[in-house]
Amino acid sequence: MFSILKQKQIRTIMIGDVHGCLDELQLLVRQLKLSKEDRVIMLGDLINRGPDSVGCVDFVASNGFDCLLGNHEDEYLNEFESNEKFAHLRKSLGDFLHQFITKRPLWIETPNYLCVHAGLKPGVKPAIEDRHYLLNIRTWDGIGVDIKTPTNKAWYEFHTGKRPVFYGHWARKGLNLRSNTFGLDSGCVYGKALSAYIFEEKKLVQQPAKRTYYVPPSLRPQTTNSI
Repeated sequence: MFSILKQKQIRTIMIGDVHGCLDELQLLVRQLKLSKEDRVIMLGDLINRGPDSVGCVDFVASNGFDCLLGNHEDEYLNEFESNEKFAHLRKSLGDFLHQFITKRPLWIETPNYLCVHAGLKPGVKPAIEDRHYLLNIRTWDGIGVDIKTPTNKAWYEFHTGKRPVFYGHWARKGLNLRSNTFGLDSGCVYGKALSAYIFEEKKLVQQPAKRTYYVPPSLRPQTTNSI
């Protein structure tokens, strides 16, 4: 008599914006109990604002995870020669991790799903889309001049494709799981949670943030100068 061993399903796991929160990323990965066959796709913005940008890039590169370029990595690549903060990060990363960032794609797609950092310009395929939209879009004004004003409709309200789109970038909107778009930036660096979505199982896994690492300037207490 032969026994048939059930083969473990290969999983595809998308993870939202990390922003230097290495502890939470490691704890989330521990929860996921990865196998060697699993594919992990980071949706960009590994760096900036949190406590350990270098550690996050190293962890992702060392584990062979796929990773998209985020707008924060794009900003780093454009400014590391002129910006003191990014110049320090460049030195800390070293050549190998710097090159890892330079080689990150703007999107990853298969017949079953599409991954981008920020979103899609309505009706335009990522292969012919301006990188500015892939990295920065939140809302749509009808012509593509204003892609951030909250009073305009979100880009995903115009998305009609059946293939699901996974994205990050929009922490203020938070976790945003719809029928064909999945927003996974759940604001870990702001003290909320880091989110992963297991595609084949349609399962959400989250790791709460240990603390608030960054407060946006608009939410910081206003100080007044006494005369």
